[in-house]
Amino acid sequence: MAKKTLFKLEFDSPFKVMGVFCQEKDYRFAWILNTYLQFRFRKVKDFEFYPPKETSPFIFSVYSFDQADMNRTFFLVSNRSVQGNRLFDKPPALDYIFLVKADAFRFDFSEMLKKIRGLKQVTAAYLLDDVLGKKKEGFLYDFEFFLTHDLKMNL
Repeated sequence: MAKKTLFKLEFDSPFKVMGVFCQEKDYRFAWILNTYLQFRFRKVKDFEFYPPKETSPFIFSVYSFDQADMNRTFFLVSNRSVQGNRLFDKPPALDYIFLVKADAFRFDFSEMLKKIRGLKQVTAAYLLDDVLGKKKEGFLYDFEFFLTHDLKMNL
């Protein structure tokens, strides 16, 4: 009898995922982050997410800020599409996905969370690495593809 070898592929993402609850519009929230936390977010190409069993993509706005000298990149992704669909249904009322691509040893995520929570427009903010479940891996895989393919071609 022949032996079967099974390979399990896991997607290892370089991102830390934070959830932000803020009722401001995406452009206004990016401006708030730029003004009060000295970010330099700018609007980039929209992220097109193709959910299973859907024929057309859901369009989500994306803002990016790159600190090349510190080897960090920040992304602010709206959790609500232009069509009104949500990227993540849980946690309920999640407004933004704040992605940080940085070296965990050289970047203090808890300090960043504390600063974002300190903004008066923000209701809550916390790490979502364990909260989003299986849908997170699919989203991060698609977002990595978006970054390497779609976004690089349009910059």
